[in-house]
Amino acid sequence: MALIPKIGVGLDTSTLTQNVNFLSPLGFRFLLSRTPNVEYFCQAATLPTISMQELLQPTPFTQLPRPGDKITYEPLTLRFRIDENMTNYLEIFNWMIELAKPEKFEQYAKHNNFSDGSILLLSSNNNPRIRIAFQDMFPLSLSPLNFDVTQADVEYLEADVMFRYKIFTVEQLLVS
Repeated sequence: MALIPKIGVGLDTSTLTQNVNFLSPLGFRFLLSRTPNVEYFCQAATLPTISMQELLQPTPFTQLPRPGDKITYEPLTLRFRIDENMTNYLEIFNWMIELAKPEKFEQYAKHNNFSDGSILLLSSNNNPRIRIAFQDMFPLSLSPLNFDVTQADVEYLEADVMFRYKIFTVEQLLVS
């Protein structure tokens, strides 16, 4: 006769999940102090891929794969709806102009080229649960805007912006 352990006896409950709610793709906020209007109108964010090279260790018979020693962070991509005055679009546009083609040396000293940003992931009750913090962000590209009078319905303009950054970290926030 096999022994059946009592429920909860002999089990390591620290490995069992305490929260069975799924992460919703709708529950997030983007924060970037340099572009508050992009923050407000943000429609979508794609958490970037991180990858690691493998190192091959030679042996007399074969090469053994080993974990690499460098992490590669892909760019962060955001989509935002453009306001009627193009304020949020111009926040990114002007930032890129300042970075890539200043007309005077003073423009370098006038503005900080980098900005830290965060994506806050919200719980099923819309409370911040996880912060994904990006350090030293700067824009790489801003998508084109397509104006088209032949559309049957009004589809408000949106733009994609791609950011580079030094690193991102993921932090669990305290539940209150």
